[in-house]
Amino acid sequence: MGLFDVLPDDLFKPLASPSRRFYADALLSLHEKTFGMSAEAPRRAAVIHEITDFMARWETANGNIGEDDPRTPREERARAVYQRLLETGWLIEHRDRYLRYVDLDPDASGLLHVLSATVRGDTRTYGGAVIGVLSALESAHANPSERSENVRNAIVASKDFLAHMRMVSVSLRKVEEKILRQTSLHDVFRSFFEDFVQQHLIADYKTLHTKNNPFRFRSRIIQQARVISSSSLTVMSLGEAYFREGRSVSPAMGQVAVLDDLAIIVEIFESTESHLAAIDATATRIERRIANTAKYMDRVGRTAESSILDAMKAVAAAPDGPVNVATSILFRGLPVGPPHMATPRRERAPIDATTVRAPVRDVAYERFLAAKTDYLRRTKVTPKNYLAFLDRALGTSIAIRGSTIANETIENVDDFLVFQRLRELPTIFEGLAARRYEIEMLEDRISNDWIDCQDFLIRRKQGGRHG
Repeated sequence: MGLFDVLPDDLFKPLASPSRRFYADALLSLHEKTFGMSAEAPRRAAVIHEITDFMARWETANGNIGEDDPRTPREERARAVYQRLLETGWLIEHRDRYLRYVDLDPDASGLLHVLSATVRGDTRTYGGAVIGVLSALESAHANPSERSENVRNAIVASKDFLAHMRMVSVSLRKVEEKILRQTSLHDVFRSFFEDFVQQHLIADYKTLHTKNNPFRFRSRIIQQARVISSSSLTVMSLGEAYFREGRSVSPAMGQVAVLDDLAIIVEIFESTESHLAAIDATATRIERRIANTAKYMDRVGRTAESSILDAMKAVAAAPDGPVNVATSILFRGLPVGPPHMATPRRERAPIDATTVRAPVRDVAYERFLAAKTDYLRRTKVTPKNYLAFLDRALGTSIAIRGSTIANETIENVDDFLVFQRLRELPTIFEGLAARRYEIEMLEDRISNDWIDCQDFLIRRKQGGRHG
């Protein structure tokens, strides 16, 4: 779907006319003052009255509108402006009995909202954006079944934050090019302070180099997103919430959407270093340009001007006729000396011979590594021992309850570690166990001396016997 499949066809006609500045200011005024704070649609007469008042203020500040005849009464010209906005799709009318009410077209209103923010030059604080993402992720992790919307809020805020960083980087490069195009010292300093310092250095760039740097939360955001992704139960709850709230077609697809959203957030905040490097490099070039200008300002300005004035006075005081000026002191070619001559490459020092010693084997350390390897082997749940435990628990049965497994099948700590992961059956090992078995959560609970959790029923799928 393209942009013009959403917006009316003639929407941009007023903004492309000779009076485009007037129409742009009028639309922004209507958006913020007439329709922005109004809970109900205003009447047609009230909107025309607002346009008339705005036209009077605009003509006082900017002169007459190019397309209008100033001899025409202002009320009549305001009606013509209203009719044009209505015909081009900016405004829509509806009737209530014999009264006509006016409102902004919903699609045009969204466009005006973006244009209004552009005109205001709203600056974003990085601290608010970064902390907002972190708070949303922490809330979703603490209560995944009821706060799943915070994951979407976090990814929207992350994308908005990344777009703002790009905008700052491009804006700084634009300012740099503008400064380099200036021909006078006055224009150079005015561009520096108005376009660089006021708009970017104070509002955005300077906040990145304070002790309260908002990027101190960057690692916590990445860690929080990865913690949520690595917790199968949390992802399962978020996926079910996505499905329940209509953001996915099934709980399984909801889990996929959750993992994709979290991966995007991690990718965005891992890429911030490159954007910061680009911003720093551009800002450094601008500051170096201004420093060099200030350094040579006296030499270029006062010294050169005084020398020219002295030369002009000397020429004016000389008698009539040609003025002899000695030019032999001027170099006619670049000087050549030792700094300009090539020097041979230095020889590398020979590498000293060293004695290679065989490492001494530490028996205690090797035993420690063996014990650690055995510990990791026993505590790690693998697909093989996971499926073997399920086959042993079900035996020849079609289904078995978790409480039965807890009381009859668990014989040692290794079995208990596998039992703890049975509730993750739909997602564990990328759905390997879910191809053979299915799980149903029950309302009862399993409670004994070593575990307290919700009971469940594991059922063998048809043809899914593991033999």
